[in-house]
Amino acid sequence: MKCYDNLNKVIDTIEKQLTSEINYDELAKIVGISSYSLQRTFSFLTGMTLTEYIRKRRLSKSAEEIKETKEKIIDIALKYQYDSPVSFSNAFKKMHGISPKGARNNNQKLRGCKKSLTKK
Repeated sequence: MKCYDNLNKVIDTIEKQLTSEINYDELAKIVGISSYSLQRTFSFLTGMTLTEYIRKRRLSKSAEEIKETKEKIIDIALKYQYDSPVSFSNAFKKMHGISPKGARNNNQKLRGCKKSLTKK
């Protein structure tokens, strides 16, 4: 049980840092293990890599902002650590099945990635 509690602390930290650079070594310090061990444990418990989880959470949060605000899509992409509009658009389309512009103009429900880790 403590393992899940510790990983939820990591997830809470990730949530606070979605719009900035995330340092895996700093995340590992939260639970007192190495970065390598954190990544292996995270993958084992969640079925996805830490990198994949962060990417999906950023794309989920960016989708919320695209649907709920008038902020420019390029600004949202930059906010969530994408270096170019093309890379953001490709990742967004791969996850949501629609372009960011299409998501803004369409009333379609988008896929998301939940924030919390549930106990198995």
